[in-house]
Amino acid sequence: MELQQNTPLTLPLFQLNEHLESRDIESPDMQLSVNLTEDLLANLCQNPAPEQNMSIPIEHYELTDIEASYTAVLSEGHQVQLILNHGPVLSAVLSPAGEDMLFVSPPVDMMPTFDLGLDDDEDEHEDETQNT
Repeated sequence: MELQQNTPLTLPLFQLNEHLESRDIESPDMQLSVNLTEDLLANLCQNPAPEQNMSIPIEHYELTDIEASYTAVLSEGHQVQLILNHGPVLSAVLSPAGEDMLFVSPPVDMMPTFDLGLDDDEDEHEDETQNT
């Protein structure tokens, strides 16, 4: 998974229950979209030690494609966290307020990549040599 600043990270969310493993990945209960700010990227660019995880509370996010049966549950309020495990492996958890249920995303293996601008310098250098 490639992460870039100021781009959305969208993860499917499924209700955590005994049927989770048999669910179709293409039919989530809702989609979570989070803008990758500089601070959030800094948190995501860590790799916790084995047997440890990091919980990153998310304040600004958007829920889309919400299954109609869950709109009432979500109207009471909810909290979202991104969970980073060793790997790094990223997942999301949504907790509706006052409800005894969770929504989770499938874990995503990720290796953050960085654009250091090295390719841009090489391209400029190639243009200069072609023009001379």
